[in-house]
Amino acid sequence: MVRKCSVVGRSGSVGLHSFPLDLEIRRQWLRSIGVQDNSQLPPGAVVCNQHFTRDSFANMMEFEMGYSARLHLKREAVPTVALP
Repeated sequence: MVRKCSVVGRSGSVGLHSFPLDLEIRRQWLRSIGVQDNSQLPPGAVVCNQHFTRDSFANMMEFEMGYSARLHLKREAVPTVALP
């Protein structure tokens, strides 16, 4: 099964991030993508890199320089870009 971005209208499958365990940050993610509560999310729901600003990533410089293969979100990052 291929995982895809949970944001409506997106089908990205690269640079996916699982929903945070911290309940307050998770609520912010849900509000940002237009979902009312966890019950509306499928199991394994993810959001792709395209929905986060550059400063949402802890290792953007390392990634751009080729020292890191994956981008890592900061703990407090919330998706705010290209949302419904």
